[in-house]
Amino acid sequence: MFICDMKRLSAVLPGTIIFIMIAGCAVNNNSLNVRDLADCLAMHGVKIEYIRPLEPAMLYADSAMELGVSGRHIAAYYFNIDLKAQKKRIEKIKKNKYVFIMGLKFPAIVRGSYVLVNVNPNPQKHKIIAAFDKFKME
Repeated sequence: MFICDMKRLSAVLPGTIIFIMIAGCAVNNNSLNVRDLADCLAMHGVKIEYIRPLEPAMLYADSAMELGVSGRHIAAYYFNIDLKAQKKRIEKIKKNKYVFIMGLKFPAIVRGSYVLVNVNPNPQKHKIIAAFDKFKME
C-alpha cells in the first residue's frame, strides 16, 4: 500500500510543483486600479506623502498617478492588458526596462499591468520594489 501511494505521489508531485511555480510567478493585477497600488505600497511600509493624478498619455497608458515618496516623485502607469495595443506597449517596456518621457530616458519596472518610473533615485527603492512585487491579485 505504501509503495502504491508513493507511485501516485511521484506522478502527481512534479505537476503540482510546476503549477505552483507558474502561479507564483504570474502577476495578475489587471483588475486593480492605481489607488490599489498606492494602498499596497503603504501597507508594505512605503510612506506615501501625496498622490496626484498624472497624464497617462505620456506612455499611452490607460491611467496614471504620481506618488511622493521620500521627497521624490514616482510615476505609476496602468496598462489594460485586455487591449491588444496596451499589452504590446507594456511588453515592450518590460523587455527594454526603460521608457522615454519628453525625450528623457527613465528606467522602468513592470509588474503585471503596472509600470513604475523613477524608482531608482529614491532612498526607499528596495522597499518600493519589494512592495511592488507583492502587488497582485490574491
